[in-house]
Amino acid sequence: MSASAPKSFSTMQKVLHWLVAAIILEQLFLGESMGEAWDAFEHGGDASGFSSPIVLFHIWGGLSIVAFAIWRLMLRKSRGVPAEPVNEPSWMKMSAKIAHVALYALMFLVPLSGAAAYFGGIGAAGEFHQLMKPVLIVLLIGHVGGALYQHFVAKTDVLKRMTHG
Repeated sequence: MSASAPKSFSTMQKVLHWLVAAIILEQLFLGESMGEAWDAFEHGGDASGFSSPIVLFHIWGGLSIVAFAIWRLMLRKSRGVPAEPVNEPSWMKMSAKIAHVALYALMFLVPLSGAAAYFGGIGAAGEFHQLMKPVLIVLLIGHVGGALYQHFVAKTDVLKRMTHG
């Protein structure tokens, strides 16, 4: 980032970050209802499971993640992001960049593949959607672990910039 990089994320960037985090966690925990409805449908059952409130909430949650991810990227482009910590090793900078690109990619690919399966009946998209769940979980654990490492071990302000920085 340039010398004019903001010191912290904007209030809206923080709100969107934590809102998307909450929705993703909700999706991971309540998404099993969608999987059960899909399995029942694929094995000759009826589609009535798709109209349950939890399933509909899962669909709206996924579509919300896509919308909020677009908004986040627009804010990132228009406002910028804080610079990396000055003394951060190059491997940590590269790891953070890769993790963020992967997280953003999944914020699009997972909900859109779920939508393709649900609205378009594309089985392969549903399989991809399911396969990405453990990948997303690993990335989230790494993201949280990296933020905690930065805060408690490296003693940087990375975590504070997304909380109260």
